[in-house]
Order: sequence, then structure tokens, then C-alpha cells
Amino acid sequence: MAPDGRGLRFTMNRNALMVATATRWYGTARMPRSLAKAGFVVSLLAPRGAMAFKSRFIARSVAMHDGATPMQWLLAVAGAVREVAPGLLIPCDEVALRLLFEFVRSPPPAFRGSAGSALRELVQRSLGDPAHYDTSVDKSALPAAALALGVPVPPFAVAQSVAEAAAHAERLGFPVIVKRRFGFASQGVAVVRHPDELADAARGLLQPMQIDLGMPVQPRLLVQSFIDGRTCSQTMVAWEGTCLAGFAREREVAFAQGKGATAVVRLRRNASIRESTERLCRGFGISGFLSVEFIAPAAGGPPLLLEINRRLETMTHLDEFAGVDMCGALYARLAGVPNASPQDMSLAGDGIIATFPREWLRDPDSSWLRDHPCDVPWDDPPLFEALVALRNE
Repeated sequence: MAPDGRGLRFTMNRNALMVATATRWYGTARMPRSLAKAGFVVSLLAPRGAMAFKSRFIARSVAMHDGATPMQWLLAVAGAVREVAPGLLIPCDEVALRLLFEFVRSPPPAFRGSAGSALRELVQRSLGDPAHYDTSVDKSALPAAALALGVPVPPFAVAQSVAEAAAHAERLGFPVIVKRRFGFASQGVAVVRHPDELADAARGLLQPMQIDLGMPVQPRLLVQSFIDGRTCSQTMVAWEGTCLAGFAREREVAFAQGKGATAVVRLRRNASIRESTERLCRGFGISGFLSVEFIAPAAGGPPLLLEINRRLETMTHLDEFAGVDMCGALYARLAGVPNASPQDMSLAGDGIIATFPREWLRDPDSSWLRDHPCDVPWDDPPLFEALVALRNE
């Protein structure tokens, strides 16, 4: 038995392997610090040029060429697993998550031996019950499953064709939100305000995207009532369906008009979305990091579920500003020792964070930067320099 650096003695695999297909996602670059501070030894597999490679908290880097096929990426993951021998696998973007889910659901012939079995076991250990992988992230399947768990959602219908989507939209009333099964970063979602816009929007959403992994696109769309209200999210880490620690937040300032990215965030405890997130984690048997997005209707009533992101997200590392240590809670759970840090924000928790580099890129003279804390990675100089260089692009 060996000490973990904080005086605890136990037997534990401290190796955590972050796996990515994208190069510029901020969450991937900001999380090595949080994981390393908690006690994990952090490795990263990502395409060459990924910003996260700049972090000084990465103990081992595995780079692969841009434009790798899904099979090449999976082979690279398998090779990194053999090299690093991780006890935890952490997906960093939506395509990586989908590839891991599909690998467990339908392993390619090349992975049907003992090596494939070991990788499947690692994915299942890290991400939870595979029976609910698709349901938890398929936007057309999630609303019905959430309702069955007692989590409220906006009025919705599922369409199997463009014509059916138009009929559902007429019944629900415009404006409506139309979503494809899988999407990310505002892709795969359309706000349709007039009936004559729906057919083109629906056909566009049925076009193939990278996240489809080259598989045939099923003609299934979610048609949902547009709810005017405030976007709020619960960021969480869970293990085997049990929520370990998390914090809630609201969008204060968007990075760009009409886009989902947030530049200024308000940290605010929200018992309602915390309870809904706990229901979803239990019902879907989730392990790992996740962020659950809700809309709080301006007309009143409980927050309504919009989607679940089961991977690192841009704001995941803001837990320390909320007085929560999600990586520490996960580390303690895997080590089998009590978690001494808070599982939720304090009741008084309500603070503004100007996120870096988004708010700085949006407006370098922003009053939010002057008047509120900013999550600049001062203790990670190489990453700081890489983020600052984004202005030149």
C-alpha cells in the first residue's frame, strides 16, 4: 500500500487517461490541473496540435494525426490503454464519447479478443451502465425516458419524417425547437419560428455529421415546444449512478449572439435541477463527469430538462469557484476512503465568473473582467500562452 500524497494509504490505480478527437475544446485543456491536484496521474490521447497538450499537468501525451478514422482512433485508444494502464477513462468531447459507446455496443472484429474485452470493461467501469448509453444522449429518446424517471421536460413529439415533423410542429405551436438524434456545440439544433421554415430545417438536420460516425442517419427528429426562460446547468461527477459532487450555474453573458457558448457564468445553487440530475444519474446508472442542461421557464414552474452532456465540458473546472472538488470526490470514491469535501455548493453560493479566454476574446475591455473573478490559468503558463494566442487567430 502506498501513500497518495495527502497522507492516505491504499491500493489504487491513480492513472487517468483523457481521450479526445477535438483539438480546441477548452474543457479538455483546463481539466488536467483539477485531476492532478486531486491525486490522479493524467495522460492524454488527442490529435496533434490539441491545446490540452500545452498543460504542464499532463504526465504523458499520446498524439495521433489529424483526420484519423474511427477505427484508427479506437486502435490508438487501445494502444494508449496498454501503455498507460489507466484505472479511469475520461471522454473529452462528444465524438469521443459516441465512439466509446458504439465500441461497447458493437465492438469491431479487431477488438473481439482479450484486449477488446479489457477495453470494454474499462469503458463500462468509467462511464457506467451500457444499457442506457444511447438513451441518455440521444435527443429523440431522452425526453420520454426522463419523464419516466420523474424529470419534467418541455412538450415534445418524435418524428420519423420531415412531413411528420411539420405536423407535430403545427400541433405544438410555433416557435418550436427541432433536434437531430446526436449533436454538440449548438450543432444539430434549429429554432423554427414559422411553418415555412420547418421543412428546410428538418432536412438539414437529417444530413450526415461527424458525430454520426459514418453510420446511416436514421430519419428521427425531436420536435419540442420553444420555452422562453433562463438556461441553467448542473455539472456533476457520479459513480455507478450515485452523484458524488457538483455545482449549478446559469448563463449570464453568451459568447456570441445565437450561440450556446457562455462567456460569463453565474454560480448559483439550485435544489430542483440537482434533484433531477440525481434522478437521471440513478436511472441511467451513470459514472463519470456530466453536465445536465435545463431551461427555467420565464412563466414559472420547475426547470425543464433539455439535454445531458456525458463528458468534460467547458465549465467543469469551475467547481473550485463553487467550493466543490469533483475530482477529489471521484478520487476518494475510487480509493475507497471518505470524501471530506462538500458534495454541493453552500446555500450562500452565488458568484459571477468571467471565463477565460471567452470573455476576454469577446471583449477585452469587458467590465465583467474588471469587476469579477476570472479563471485565468496563472499556474499553467504554457496553456495560458496558448489561450492568449487565440486572439491572433
